[in-house]
Amino acid sequence: MRRTRGAVAAAVCTAVTAALLCAVPGAQAAPARDTGDVSAGARAADRSGGWHGPVVTRPEQPEIDYPRGEVCPFPAHATFPVVDMVQKTWTNDAGDPVYAVVSGPLVMEATNLDTGRTVRRDVSGTGTLTYPEPGTGTHVLSGGDWGAGLHTGDRPVHNRWLISRGFMAVRYSEDGNGTSRELLELSGPYEDLCETLAE
Repeated sequence: MRRTRGAVAAAVCTAVTAALLCAVPGAQAAPARDTGDVSAGARAADRSGGWHGPVVTRPEQPEIDYPRGEVCPFPAHATFPVVDMVQKTWTNDAGDPVYAVVSGPLVMEATNLDTGRTVRRDVSGTGTLTYPEPGTGTHVLSGGDWGAGLHTGDRPVHNRWLISRGFMAVRYSEDGNGTSRELLELSGPYEDLCETLAE
């Protein structure tokens, strides 16, 4: 049974926002289900055609926990005392997201759980999500004034918690083993919160 565009947007909104700031998995909605009564050609046309929306939502931002060594050498925690974002999502004929924009106030407090050192960062801004292969677990998040936790095994670098003040683009790929991240672009000023919180 095909999901409605509203259902897809609701499924995407919270996870997209989580990815926007700290690279939490799950910014891709599940693809529409195949009932078996539609040809492969028709399904491909649904995924490549159309441009519907935007559906406007106000996503939440959950707290983030990074275990020791996953991103920083120490365990880290992030809360978001200010969250007032708006997301606009466009979908294709199959109901898969193809493009989204998230913007609005967002303030993060990040803590080194070993030392208690906490820093506050305003990461308000605009992030865009593009889906180069709608219906799959791949999307690209880009923009300025946002953060990404690059984990062990991500490429081309890992174990960094970046806050970009210039431009950053990260590709997220999801499969049965979880989410992997690839840093595509990092230009202009940025901060590595792992280094900041270790001071």
